[in-house]
Amino acid sequence: MPKKNRKKKPAPATVETSESAVGYSSRFQFFLWICSFFFFAALLIRTDVISPWPGAESLSLGHALSNLRGYSLLSFLYYQLFGYGSAIDASTQAVWLFPRLLSSVAVLLTAYFTYKYGSRLFGKSGIALGLLAAGASLFLPFFGKVATPDALALLGQTGFLLTVFLMGADKSRNYLLPAGIFLFVAGLAAPISTLVFGVATIVAARFILGGGKQWLSAMILVSLPLVILLLQGNQGVRSYWFWGSQPLAYLKFIGYVALGFLPLFGFFLAGVRDLFYKVARGEQAGRLFAAGLAISLLTQSLVFPLVLALLAGKQMQLYFNAPNYPWKDWVRGGAVIHLIFAFLGAFFVLLFGGISFPGAGFRAALGMVAAYWIFSLLGVIGLYGDKRDFALGGTLLAGLLSILFFWVQVYPYFETERQWAEQLVQKMEVKLPVYISPGEGTDVALPALLRAGVPVVQDSTEADFILRSWPISDSTTTADITTTGRVIISRHNYGLGR
Repeated sequence: MPKKNRKKKPAPATVETSESAVGYSSRFQFFLWICSFFFFAALLIRTDVISPWPGAESLSLGHALSNLRGYSLLSFLYYQLFGYGSAIDASTQAVWLFPRLLSSVAVLLTAYFTYKYGSRLFGKSGIALGLLAAGASLFLPFFGKVATPDALALLGQTGFLLTVFLMGADKSRNYLLPAGIFLFVAGLAAPISTLVFGVATIVAARFILGGGKQWLSAMILVSLPLVILLLQGNQGVRSYWFWGSQPLAYLKFIGYVALGFLPLFGFFLAGVRDLFYKVARGEQAGRLFAAGLAISLLTQSLVFPLVLALLAGKQMQLYFNAPNYPWKDWVRGGAVIHLIFAFLGAFFVLLFGGISFPGAGFRAALGMVAAYWIFSLLGVIGLYGDKRDFALGGTLLAGLLSILFFWVQVYPYFETERQWAEQLVQKMEVKLPVYISPGEGTDVALPALLRAGVPVVQDSTEADFILRSWPISDSTTTADITTTGRVIISRHNYGLGR
């Protein structure tokens, strides 16, 4: 038969082709853009008016304002960005805007590179749904709104994990350069945890994917966070990341991550169950996910909740596409349990809102919890009625819209009572040295004091004032300068005294 008349054989349908056909319809693309808009809005809204958060953000901003900022490239960069925020409005929290935007950009870049590299390993549709699940969670997106090294560490460690896995799975391309760039970025944010993360990732990839010489080249990259650590020196908590002050607080870390996945509880449970099943069968994808979870949990990296979100997203894809999907009862049972507890939680949220902020605060909380519970209910209806749009749309929008409503409607009531540090500074007639004693949220005052030019000392014997906090119910404790405010939820008295 002549070659030109020979019929071409149809190309075999790959998993990637079928996923794209199912997952990238015009309706799905519209839904993807809508969810992205809600996530983007919640990520950026009020970043210029939020007071520094206790813990990592207050420590990071305080370090950038101190004379020690030259020992950290990130702190030095924060200090340079403060001027742009002050130019917008020097009398508000806008001074922290651009360091926070740096975290926002890092989170968005994490999503981009996760899709770019992760889709080569696990398929486009599953990764897309996994990123939606990450955006709808209640824990992970928060780190894009605070000026801490966490988002940069997330970007660098996620990119390094995926590119190293691709070194073994896709030998037709060279991933050494992007892996080095990602490891450098993560090392700037958290050199010690990144050093452990890098070594563990390369060792795990070698055992799971095999290979030889490429791992020796990859191991050389691990010197990057080590060099950064040597140049910057041991900076205490800044050598780690958000949990650096509590490097062994694993239960606290797991608890926050689990609470963050409440909107996706059914798919979250199914993802964990499916992971155990695939690892027991020796499937390569399951072993890669398990390695990512183990390494990120060991180093308490934000990659941990991201990998869990990708597992949940994969279950969203398989629930409606895979024949004889085995974990339907796990998804449905988890969703129903979540719906029941969400109703009880909504009652307590409304009760707290009504007591703390009578009238307007109750109405604001009502809008948030109503969106959360109604969309969660739609998700359950979709799961039992096999309605893909209801199941996925309700589940994801429950998280996305409740987060957006929190920042738009609810949080402003808390912010009005969170500026107690600025109030104390305004009451100080002379800027005398201050010692910040450990207490409920007292570290929030560090950036406010340094920004106002008040010396902050590490030895209480060198201070003219000591900053303390005490409960509202304590009527016996007094100080020379006092005020009342919130850490985040709880209210306390704060005072400067001798």
